[in-house]
Amino acid sequence: MQRWCVAAILVTACASPSSAIPVGDPPPADPPPASDPQPVPIVLDGLQPGWLVTTSHLTTDGPAEATQVSDGSTITLTGTATDVVVATVTDGGGSLVATRAMGAPCTLVSSRRLDVPAQYATIQDAIDAAAPGDTVKVAPGTYSESVRLRPGVCLIGSGARTTTLDAGGQTRTLVDLTNAPGSVVAGFTLRGVSSIAGCASSDVFTCSGDWYRAAVYLGGETWDDPTRYAPPLIVSNVFENNEIAMMLYWHGVSIVRNNVFVANRTAFVANHFQDKAFIANNVFIDNSELAIGNQAAYLDIIDNVIAGSPLGIRFEYIQTGKIRCNVFYDNGANQSDDNVAPPRFTIGSDGNVEIDPHFVSASDFHLDPSSPAVDAGCDRNHAFEPDGTPIDIGVYGGPLARWVDL
Repeated sequence: MQRWCVAAILVTACASPSSAIPVGDPPPADPPPASDPQPVPIVLDGLQPGWLVTTSHLTTDGPAEATQVSDGSTITLTGTATDVVVATVTDGGGSLVATRAMGAPCTLVSSRRLDVPAQYATIQDAIDAAAPGDTVKVAPGTYSESVRLRPGVCLIGSGARTTTLDAGGQTRTLVDLTNAPGSVVAGFTLRGVSSIAGCASSDVFTCSGDWYRAAVYLGGETWDDPTRYAPPLIVSNVFENNEIAMMLYWHGVSIVRNNVFVANRTAFVANHFQDKAFIANNVFIDNSELAIGNQAAYLDIIDNVIAGSPLGIRFEYIQTGKIRCNVFYDNGANQSDDNVAPPRFTIGSDGNVEIDPHFVSASDFHLDPSSPAVDAGCDRNHAFEPDGTPIDIGVYGGPLARWVDL
């Protein structure tokens, strides 16, 4: 398969809360923000006719996503030093071809595939042997490892139904994405992560993020090299029965889409200072305490189903980001703010609704044809699914709708 180049730009400076005191080691101080961000070209070449290029933006006033059909010629996008711009390329069948981040190599367009366990006895052995741009492919089975991913390496299971990373109730992270820009985690069920005794067991914001464990963790970044902040892509996974399914901490940045978060205590949390994430086309359901927690982060929360939790989204101190076109259903409360600020979003505005999404069944999160979430996603004038229809809300919607296998 042909190699090509996509750049994802992100460097940011935003306000840090003064009232939140980390319990762990203090993170390094931030440099002063740039006064006049300069335009940065993002060049995509090596595309094939019919491929779809979907651009996702954080910290922009325009559409959160836009899709265009490639005619095979080079496409040039423009970002700035304060943007997070991520291009996702899918082929004519809706399969993810690649994503590329500035400072990290192409992913899913691999010069080499490393198979576990056929070639490598453990997943970490294969990751350690992988070069940037390689794919570590994990065969069906249940694995008890905790792994640390490396820059630009794709960690791909054989599908969430057949490939499981299981912590077995132990207090440990399953996949650590810290210092792994441009990486991908896809096709797994991740489960069984327990909490640390003490303050971390009671509230996801009480301690600094380095005190916690999660099924997927990303944090502790420094600002010495802005090209390292290319967001990993977490896609097509099932997170179940974890104390914390996914945590960002201290400048953690990620793209989180087309996953199912079910029966965790807390599903997703941006714990501390300047995290950024694009959270789109996921299902958060029956999480026993909280679906999404945001302490001081920029989170675009778009086209998700958030259902069956005591609390949908909790805001702790300083938050920004778009909250649009989400379906809320059967939650104790859809949102709360620890500082009793005005509501961050309003049901009935910006496409956010409170209504039964009409899943096919309690365990099958495809939408019934009569579902109000069909063709109801955001940016329908700018973005579309591989079959050309408007974006559905939920895990089987968006540019990767036909690739997801849950």
